[in-house]
Amino acid sequence: MEEFEEVVKYVTEAIEGVSLAGVIGRDGLPVSLSAKSDMDKAEASAELASIFNVVVKSTKALNIGLPTELIFNTQSLSVLINPISEDYFLVIVMQMPANIGRARLEVRKFLPRLEEMIK
Repeated sequence: MEEFEEVVKYVTEAIEGVSLAGVIGRDGLPVSLSAKSDMDKAEASAELASIFNVVVKSTKALNIGLPTELIFNTQSLSVLINPISEDYFLVIVMQMPANIGRARLEVRKFLPRLEEMIK
């Protein structure tokens, strides 16, 4: 658990504008979550899991393979979700204007480590 917290802390410090970052189970329960905003962590993790689960269900129904990355923007936030395993994903929520390219680059650096940790 401590290792997950180290990665989440790194994400929140290394990427400018991060409001929320964490490792979340597809059941909506966070493994490790850090928020720099007023965002309710429990509600955010549940809703983000719901969004990710809908995408997984849809890609399975379309028989196009599982998602490898999910990015969406709202008027005030950018969200990056990367699966770690079948049951867990990494999420980074950033305030707009967000540097999503930088976030993706940072994720590529430590995603293999997370994948190993979750096994």
